[in-house]
Amino acid sequence: MDWATLSAFAIFVAIMTGTPGPGNLTFMAIGASAGYRTAVPVIIAAQLGSTALNLAVAFGLGQLMARGGLLVVGFKFASMGYMTYLAWRIVQLNVKPKGEVSLPTFREGLLIHPLSPKTWAMSLVAFTSFFAANGMGIYENAIILTTGFLIGGMIFHSLWALVGVSILKAIGEGAVMRWITIGMAVAMLAATAWSLLL
Repeated sequence: MDWATLSAFAIFVAIMTGTPGPGNLTFMAIGASAGYRTAVPVIIAAQLGSTALNLAVAFGLGQLMARGGLLVVGFKFASMGYMTYLAWRIVQLNVKPKGEVSLPTFREGLLIHPLSPKTWAMSLVAFTSFFAANGMGIYENAIILTTGFLIGGMIFHSLWALVGVSILKAIGEGAVMRWITIGMAVAMLAATAWSLLL
């Protein structure tokens, strides 16, 4: 892979992992509700899920998804169902008193990216644009694809969680924070629904 292509891929990763989506909005909500330390295990889990997804795309699952059919329909239902569940969990963090609701877990974080339509789109576009016909072997492509998204994800997911912490510090707990959290959950569902319609 030449320097120009690698640079273009790096810019693509920064833009895609840095913009709002189900994962980033989840990490911001966790940061706002429970602090950065609570978000870290979920971020790590999400990156493990993202790595598995990118490896699957690199090794051929992306081609199956590109064909459409029942697999894609099933994915859309699973995706919307899981993102609705995550939105509900996020809202519960600020609606119910602390201690009554468990915080998002490592295991829940594992599924954020494999069931996120934005993550699938990022991976598929990156693979077809930068790796499908670059003359490199499948293993080299898989390593660069997964490493790029792993680095971008760790940086930007952490930043989104820290933005959530900043929101909490700026406005504190209370009605305003509850409405912001509900807004983030609704935005996450809207982003998911929008991407599933495309």
